[in-house]
Amino acid sequence: MSRWSDLPRELLQLITQKQTNYVDYLRVRIVCKTWRSALPKKPHDLLCQLPWLLLPYENDSPSHRGFYNLADGKTYRLELPEAYEKRCCGSSHGWLVVVEESPTIFLLNPLTKARIERPSLSTFPNFPTQVVFQNSRNLPPSSIMSSKLRLRESFIRKVRVSADPSLVSNFMVMAIYGTKNESLAFCASGDLAWTIIKETSPPANYKDIMFYAGNFYVVDKIGIVSICKTDKPPSLIHVADPPHVPPEIGYKQWYLASLNEHLLLVGRFRKYNVPVYGYETFRFVAYKLETGESKWSEVESLEDKMLFLGWNCSHSVSALDFKKCKGDCIYFTDDNFLVCSDFKWEGHDFGIFDFHDGSVRRLGLPLYRIKQPRSPCIFFHQESLKRNWSLFVLPPPVWLTISP
Repeated sequence: MSRWSDLPRELLQLITQKQTNYVDYLRVRIVCKTWRSALPKKPHDLLCQLPWLLLPYENDSPSHRGFYNLADGKTYRLELPEAYEKRCCGSSHGWLVVVEESPTIFLLNPLTKARIERPSLSTFPNFPTQVVFQNSRNLPPSSIMSSKLRLRESFIRKVRVSADPSLVSNFMVMAIYGTKNESLAFCASGDLAWTIIKETSPPANYKDIMFYAGNFYVVDKIGIVSICKTDKPPSLIHVADPPHVPPEIGYKQWYLASLNEHLLLVGRFRKYNVPVYGYETFRFVAYKLETGESKWSEVESLEDKMLFLGWNCSHSVSALDFKKCKGDCIYFTDDNFLVCSDFKWEGHDFGIFDFHDGSVRRLGLPLYRIKQPRSPCIFFHQESLKRNWSLFVLPPPVWLTISP
């Protein structure tokens, strides 16, 4: 064999099967035309890869976004004007869920730029289409713009997709929505409107969604987990009550994840009235659902696993394949959701929680300058007028598993 391009196809494919970094796979494909033709654009065997962290846009280059890769500690810049000044309310299977100031919501693949429209938010029965977008009350332009921004930031909380839309044509999308009480709605790939799931009384206020074992699972603000059936009519099936957590630990937010085929319930604890930032995460706890039972048992260790939490669909990966990463840790981003005026309080609270020693450390990411709010937020934090706004990171970083 005299040239690298003459490397047998079978050997080349065997080499790439050992890779866990999608960037390395791309580098192999661009070596020459022969290698590019021998390797598919979408790798079949690159299953265990770390999610990238989608970073905020920078003022001097708003049409580009940075993607921080934990595997090599580098930031890659991609042209992504489709996400500029839009809200990302979720990521699943390599697709971002994006909401515009209009009543538009769509799925976006940042690599291929493929875009899949979802039914307009105006198909929700309580969406103020006439008041805000048709201006039936003759409101001034400033009020209309402020209302549109608020709806963009707050009407949809989180969205999950059941499967990769680039691989299957029949997929489901589940959303937590509502500006007061977070409720549930879903749509299938061919639907023209969102289907609302009947409210409970009192409203449950859902906080996270996960597609697990062929069903959507949801958890509410107090930790009750249910299965959301998308039959006609849709229904909720109770799975388990919340585990007992000592009340003195503090404010908690619940997430759903999976670990070694077990359904996982993860509690995130924040403390408030923290100088400069206002709040910060200081602890996580995790519980697994016992097989065939409706009770939780506490998880003392994630072993070699890394768990990624935030706006993304919860994702776990073994750290044994990545030299620069540590197992038994939760990598988290900021999804605290407080909206006042045209400014949301979130962005700075991201880092790594170590189950072994209970410590929290920040990810080594740069801080980004942000646009100051037109009206400082004083409803939740009286110290907001004294804040150094440059310490916040907006829009908040989002974990995204790259899928070409």
